[in-house]
Amino acid sequence: MLIASCAAWISWIVVLFAIDPTRSGVIGFVLFYTTLCLSLIGTLTIFGTGLRHWRHPDELISRQVIKAFRQAFLFTSLILGSLFLSGNGFFRWWTVTLLILLLAVVELAFLTATRPRITPHSRDL
Repeated sequence: MLIASCAAWISWIVVLFAIDPTRSGVIGFVLFYTTLCLSLIGTLTIFGTGLRHWRHPDELISRQVIKAFRQAFLFTSLILGSLFLSGNGFFRWWTVTLLILLLAVVELAFLTATRPRITPHSRDL
């Protein structure tokens, strides 16, 4: 994942400096957002996994990676969504607040779906 993230950052830098968005059309924007997305997800997943492993060394690393990847994806969605809104002139405090609330609801859905459920009958086992 580290090598892929480094390659994605190099690709993003190449796209940033080598592609003229006024001449490339849609393909330039697609390359910009795709390489930035891959770079951010990889980097944030690595840092999130490292932080989780440092704080909870007893937890399985695969579970830490899954949680870190999910949160990296959501945070990357926030960053790219904000960039997209800004680029199209819709970046306002209330649109970003709505985006944050939407992503928080998605994270809450994941947290409640993965939480172990305790039922009255499970205590008897």
